[in-house]
Amino acid sequence: MYDHYRRHVGGNSRLPPCLQAQEKERGQTTLAEFEEYTSDGAFFTALVPKAWARNESISQGRQNREYGVDLKGPKSKDGAYLRISLIYYAHDHPRFKTIEEYLRLNSRPDPTLMIKGETYGAVTSVTVAHRPGRQFERRTFEYIPPYGVDPQKVPIYEYRVVVPGETGGLYALIYHAPEDLQKESLAIFKKILANFKPAR
Repeated sequence: MYDHYRRHVGGNSRLPPCLQAQEKERGQTTLAEFEEYTSDGAFFTALVPKAWARNESISQGRQNREYGVDLKGPKSKDGAYLRISLIYYAHDHPRFKTIEEYLRLNSRPDPTLMIKGETYGAVTSVTVAHRPGRQFERRTFEYIPPYGVDPQKVPIYEYRVVVPGETGGLYALIYHAPEDLQKESLAIFKKILANFKPAR
């Protein structure tokens, strides 16, 4: 899945200030038709854009003890896709057994894979589906084409929300947007957060 280990991501969801300022600015990307999605194993349900492509590796997910879906939306003018990932990590996941462990590996720069110009926001509190979670932002880059001789460096805004499972495990909800699609697509991710229903 998109958020497999690292950087390859209803309730009252308080968005970071920079997202709150963009909420009213909507474009064609927000005019999406939604349908209900239930993860393999019924670990959660969510409303997701009906027309977006889905990547759901069920057999691999069961083996790795992570369940959910990677959604791929519109492509930016630079060729980077808008993506949203919704993932449940089971309590016996080989790496992410707690929110603290997830944050330790994802909310700060990776010293083995430094990206010039990449920045992280502070980890703050958020409530999703009436559960206390954590959130943080990252500004990074994608290289388009990924393995090209002289790829273009495309600015990416990422916003991650992590919510605990009631019986262990955790949920990671990840919004990954090229900067030129960020303002248009905020309402889609906000709707997903508002209607997210964890079952564990």
